[in-house]
Amino acid sequence: MRGKIQKKIDALLSAVIIVILLPLFVVIIGQRMQLEELLYGNSQTEGIEGITGMNTERMGTETMELADAEAAKAAEANGAEPEGLLVGIVAKEISADAPEEAVLAQCVIARTNLYDAKEKGTAEPEAITVEEMKKLWGERFEECYQYMEGCVVRTKGEVLMWKEDYAYAAYHAVSAGSTRDITELYREADMPYLKAQACEEDAVAEEYLAVSYMEPEAFVEACNRLFADCGVCDAEEVVIETRDAAGYVTAMKVGEASCDGETFREGMGLKSACFSLAKVDGKVRIVTRGLGHGFGLSQNMAKVMAEEGSSYTEILAYFFPGTELCNVSDRK
Repeated sequence: MRGKIQKKIDALLSAVIIVILLPLFVVIIGQRMQLEELLYGNSQTEGIEGITGMNTERMGTETMELADAEAAKAAEANGAEPEGLLVGIVAKEISADAPEEAVLAQCVIARTNLYDAKEKGTAEPEAITVEEMKKLWGERFEECYQYMEGCVVRTKGEVLMWKEDYAYAAYHAVSAGSTRDITELYREADMPYLKAQACEEDAVAEEYLAVSYMEPEAFVEACNRLFADCGVCDAEEVVIETRDAAGYVTAMKVGEASCDGETFREGMGLKSACFSLAKVDGKVRIVTRGLGHGFGLSQNMAKVMAEEGSSYTEILAYFFPGTELCNVSDRK
């Protein structure tokens, strides 16, 4: 008799426990399903809000843009496709304050050089990371990142081509008043699109002119470091022999050594190969005009053209005449 009573009590207790715990099990299972949907990208707004109590509208564009930027950083670290690398490259090459059409032109240049390097196995254009962008732009990071990314997207796949190959999309900051004809320095170069183009506005650019002075002894020492066998004993033994039509040094003597202006410029850390040397008040005065090698697109002139209403396609056609603006997806 007691056994039957005990069985009835146990059955009643089990029923009570089930009634009490069943709603809790349902809630737990439901939350788990929502969490799995969130983790695997299948959740809807209400699902996220139900789990966390967070209104997704509060996330705003700031969080989403930062997430996009971090995703770009991760993509870069994992060897993303070329398009995914371009924001960091363009951000390194041109200011986010530049007019949009100038930035668009730089996007095409960066993409052309990136795809060309990947195809040929040469050094790819350098890029800055998202962290470096944050330091560079500070509180304007979101605005500048979105601006640069938008320019990359707008020119998606666009590259400069020459004779069914990628053009050498050279660029520099400021010319010496005209870009250079590359054949004047490299006669064997098959790049007729890199010719002298007038850039009058560069002559009034902030970085157009630079003047520096060196003690004669320091100048001579620097020359001997650059050319170990030049045997320079006096600054006057460094002589400029020829210049190109744009005024850049093409040939010079450094004591017993011969070199072009670009080699001397890079070795001495000058802003441009359009330079002059003179002794003034017992010192060596070095005057440079322009900033960079002077070939291809002048970024300062491109900005001026953009401000005056030129499109990025017109800017590219001016600095790279004869090249074609194509989509890389059409390349055979």
